[in-house]
Amino acid sequence: MTSSITIVIQMVIVGIDIGATWTRIALADHNGKIISKIKKIATLQEGEDKFDMLRRIELTVRELSTQIGSDIEAIGVGTIGPLDLKKGVILHTPNLPIENVPILRYLRERFRVPVYMVNDCTAAVIGEKFFGVGRHYDNIVYITISTGIGGGAIVDGNVLFGKDGNAVEIGHVVVDHSGKLKCGCGGYGHWEAYTSGKNIGKFVDLLLREFFSADEYKLSVLSKCVESPVDLKYSHITKAARANDSLALRILDIVANVNAAGLATVINSYDPDVVSFGGAVILENPPELLLEPLKEKVVKFIINREPEILITPLGEDIVLMGAVAIALDPEVIPKKFREL
Repeated sequence: MTSSITIVIQMVIVGIDIGATWTRIALADHNGKIISKIKKIATLQEGEDKFDMLRRIELTVRELSTQIGSDIEAIGVGTIGPLDLKKGVILHTPNLPIENVPILRYLRERFRVPVYMVNDCTAAVIGEKFFGVGRHYDNIVYITISTGIGGGAIVDGNVLFGKDGNAVEIGHVVVDHSGKLKCGCGGYGHWEAYTSGKNIGKFVDLLLREFFSADEYKLSVLSKCVESPVDLKYSHITKAARANDSLALRILDIVANVNAAGLATVINSYDPDVVSFGGAVILENPPELLLEPLKEKVVKFIINREPEILITPLGEDIVLMGAVAIALDPEVIPKKFREL
């Protein structure tokens, strides 16, 4: 008598986080647990076009699923925008030289499974609700300070999307009505143009021209990091601040004021129970130099009761977790954006 062996192939959920610099991809089970190694790839390499980007994402997903011998059940995508969610397209982004990327149609045609897409920070706040500190709240805001600045919000249990899926683009609230710095989106005075990871050097250069002096910069530790202040990164500034560099500490004080103004607009607009912060700038720099001063300063700008303000416990996986969540429970996305 011969015995037969039944091979059960596990169906998995794919989560994709498309950022301005990196794209991260992982496979998860039906409980949202990551079951494969998270793969990080460059979103767009020099000389590439949008279809090169899409093909690399496709090949990476296939590589991961082949490694664990699993079939794909559904795919969730959290991506930088702005988007046209009705068409499933990344329109144009301030931080990437591509536009009209048909991400949803491409993935659906290649994998023949349901694919769902939202803005990356919308995915993040959904991830916070499903898996993070938002599980016990109905009013949640997530803010990322990274290459750019973005946000997602849940109000009274409802994820905010807007007419095209681009609600809560908080990086483009105006923090300087004089509009001294131009944002990558083309607007002036936007929060992202001042204290995002990509633009902090330009902001420091403006401060040196208007409030500090060239001599102060020459005497600062910062001048030994880079020749021109426009090339400064947060890592340079926080390292100098930890060495008690006077200029670096004063710059971070002004940064905290700008960030507090942006955060106050968010708190006054959405009245959240909790605000969680993520993104490389927040996750990779000391909280006592960035988040704690921000929390102290925001009180003077808000009218609503102060929410809990913290760093997301989901770390750099928060958008991925949100992408997994929308694939597991796509009804969190309005019907008009699900059925293309």
